[in-house]
Amino acid sequence: MKKECTVFNFSGIYEKESFYRKDKGSLLCGDLIDCTGISGTNCMCDDAAREQIRNIIRENSVSFDGIHFIDSGNYHYMSAIITEEVKELFSLVVLDHHPDMQPPMFGDILSCGAWVLDVLNKNEYVRDVHIIGADRNLIAQLDEEDRKRVKFYDLNQIHMLSTEHPVYLSIDKDVLNREELITNWDQGDMTADEMYSFVKKLVGERKIIGVDICGECALDQEGISVDEAIAGNDAFNEKICEVIWG
Repeated sequence: MKKECTVFNFSGIYEKESFYRKDKGSLLCGDLIDCTGISGTNCMCDDAAREQIRNIIRENSVSFDGIHFIDSGNYHYMSAIITEEVKELFSLVVLDHHPDMQPPMFGDILSCGAWVLDVLNKNEYVRDVHIIGADRNLIAQLDEEDRKRVKFYDLNQIHMLSTEHPVYLSIDKDVLNREELITNWDQGDMTADEMYSFVKKLVGERKIIGVDICGECALDQEGISVDEAIAGNDAFNEKICEVIWG
């Protein structure tokens, strides 16, 4: 996988972070793409916004082959848009506290809570989907037929994940426990070290064709120290790149 980092800045949060900045002299430097002016993107992505994002991806020559930071979990639907560019058979591996398989509330609109279904229904190259760390109560609420289309794993079952295809990895940091890192959604129980260990093993054993990472906190998030939350996410983002790229 290419050592390229693309940062899609929807909420403005990445302007407060530095993990990708060239002036750090870091190998993790990447391109910041301003998406703050695109309307119809927060949690749900309407057809006009989806087309604008596709155009931005083309204009900036963004490949699925690299690491993509896609802002908070409100924008996790970016995974569906980025994987549209994949033209080979692949497995989708998702680390997320939420299944992201709820049927869309408004027609066929793409949303952060339904993007996995969008991939399953529309991406002809995906062959299997594996979701790790999703809340079992949320999984139980899914449509039974949809639930059967995906393999779910608790943290202690990660070793059971097996696929014969190259992997596109999607990470939502809300799978981590809140004591380690703060996102703008309810969170799971995984530790950062457990995630680093799993990702390192996956990268070592499978061909990884692309990665995206979401789960930033919100700039106006209440009940937390936003500056501390941003600093924690910033440090995690740099570390996870180091783990992925070895």
